[in-house]
Amino acid sequence: MPVTVEKLVLQRAKGQFPAAIAIVDQTLGELKDNRYSFLHPNELNYFAGLKFERAQHSYLLGRLAAKSAWSAFAENDVMTAVEVTAGIFQQPVLYLPEGGNIQLSIAHTEKIGMAIVYPESHPMGIDVELINPEQSETIREVVGLREQGKLHLIHSDVHKSLTLLWTIKEALSKVLKTGLMTPFELFEVDNIQHMEDVVICDFLNFPQYKSLSWLAGGYAWSIVLPRKSIMDLAVIRKLYLPDRAAQVS
Repeated sequence: MPVTVEKLVLQRAKGQFPAAIAIVDQTLGELKDNRYSFLHPNELNYFAGLKFERAQHSYLLGRLAAKSAWSAFAENDVMTAVEVTAGIFQQPVLYLPEGGNIQLSIAHTEKIGMAIVYPESHPMGIDVELINPEQSETIREVVGLREQGKLHLIHSDVHKSLTLLWTIKEALSKVLKTGLMTPFELFEVDNIQHMEDVVICDFLNFPQYKSLSWLAGGYAWSIVLPRKSIMDLAVIRKLYLPDRAAQVS
């Protein structure tokens, strides 16, 4: 599956907000071959200066995911007209030829790129991480004592639970635009629920937000959005790639 894109409609008591999400699973070779179809001229120049393949792959994964999500959101297929740059806190910033208050959240692993585009009035954040037991102890270091006792409520497998928790915290940090500059203990989760294969959490210190998280294909995925917004969970299931169709149990 090279690119999966889904439009979203976030339902609220006083109206609806559109968004779009994209997942990219392509090799570096595939992305390089097609880079002229989605990179802005400034992005092409930046890419030319990247020496290492890992950096090249991450850059292209993130840019194609971002452009694909924007294209669906704006119903515009001229991806090269849009530029993604970094803000002063290294957050992704979407520059549009016609302007507008459209924002972006990007996440990627070594092989997967993910992006969500949304109106500034409805903040959102995303993250994806490979489930790697070797990283569990590192993640555990940013998990507070109260959260240690809640890990089993997220998932019975501690490695999957910890990785999901990490993506939840990362996604919230992107909404707040703090990145790793704020202690992750402040992003403590609360009120953990399960709705079929989706884990839904509130936040102790940020009760205006909630997270939607799931496991698929050896990865943990999370979206953070305003708590009172309703998102059709069926859309999440459409994002599963063919080789990830079975839920990770």
